Amino acid sequence: MRWGSLLVACIIAGCSTEPTELTLATLTEEPAPSIAETIKATLAGDGFDISIVSADDAVALAESVLAGGADLAIIEEPDRSIPGLTTVAPLYPSILHILVGHDHIDSGFAGIIDGANIWAGPPGGSASRLLSRLAADAGLAADDYTILDNPWTTLPDVHFILGGLLNVVNADHLSDYRLFSFRRTRDIPGGTLADAIALRHHDVRPFLLPAGMYPMLADDAVLTLSVRSILVARQGMDEEVIYDVAAALFASAQDIARDYPLVTRELDEDLRSVELMVPLHNGARRYIDRDGPGFIERYVEVLALTFTIAVSLISGAIALYRHRTQVRKDRVDHYYTRLIDIRETMPGRAAMESRRDVLAVQREVLDLLIDERVAADAGFVAFVSLSNQMLDELDRQR
Repeated sequence: MRWGSLLVACIIAGCSTEPTELTLATLTEEPAPSIAETIKATLAGDGFDISIVSADDAVALAESVLAGGADLAIIEEPDRSIPGLTTVAPLYPSILHILVGHDHIDSGFAGIIDGANIWAGPPGGSASRLLSRLAADAGLAADDYTILDNPWTTLPDVHFILGGLLNVVNADHLSDYRLFSFRRTRDIPGGTLADAIALRHHDVRPFLLPAGMYPMLADDAVLTLSVRSILVARQGMDEEVIYDVAAALFASAQDIARDYPLVTRELDEDLRSVELMVPLHNGARRYIDRDGPGFIERYVEVLALTFTIAVSLISGAIALYRHRTQVRKDRVDHYYTRLIDIRETMPGRAAMESRRDVLAVQREVLDLLIDERVAADAGFVAFVSLSNQMLDELDRQR
């Protein structure tokens, strides 16, 4: 009776499974925390219970995922693959904004960095590490500039900001700064510094901020850099779980993009032309390829070519076999004809001479048989039968 009551209650109330609990680690710099909250809300509707933790260092986040401290993480894409780390989905571009005082805006990249006090976000963070790489490319050592612990104690000469679009509504404190651009008019025909940096660092790409994006910070379009932010997971994470996470994210891309328009640049199922430094998780790849062509459809042209070649080879082999068989038959027929010629001359010749000729022909044919240049077929049997018959007739004449 008790089990019956429970069954009825389950049917009336609706039976549900426990949500899948996952931990999502994220950077503290926007828009990562806000997008993490959006991902949490999105996945909640698909049976996931997400807990969010944060850290300043992307490397620490990746290590946390690999060690099992977090199941998922939002990080800037590294410049090389990390063993055991996989991509669940590309999310958005983290854009580099370099704000420089009016007096130094035309000094070139090395000129604005050399000797400057620079705010590059939390120490050890993504912006700080990118600054170190770009400064080294420009020939600057770490002691040629100063990275500030905060932007308040000492007024920065340069703001080196890696993240989402700037909120300049209440940014009066930035009125003394201008956006640095990696493009100058004379650079365009031969490529720009941003193009050179992208070639040297595979995780970095040029990014164009259109004219009018920040009227108070730039008069023209600004060419800067970006790094793709991605959602990552351990390679050993359950494929079904990652499949469901990827499915929920890609299905909600437009909803997420309403609050974060930059998401539309990356959160797209069509990844055929996307070069990811961190490979896709098998679960995410299964989702991406779910509607793709099957094995036969993908390789129909190759299979057709293979079939055509196979048929041609088989046809050629059959033709060669038939040709060789015919040649062997023609050889036996030739020697059979020689026997007949000898037989026709037997009445007017000495028996010993005719016998010697028949044995010579027999020896030639046997040598050909040993060399597999004639076949032991019906023609060969007829030849042997005739030659032996002729030898018997000649023996009786002796």
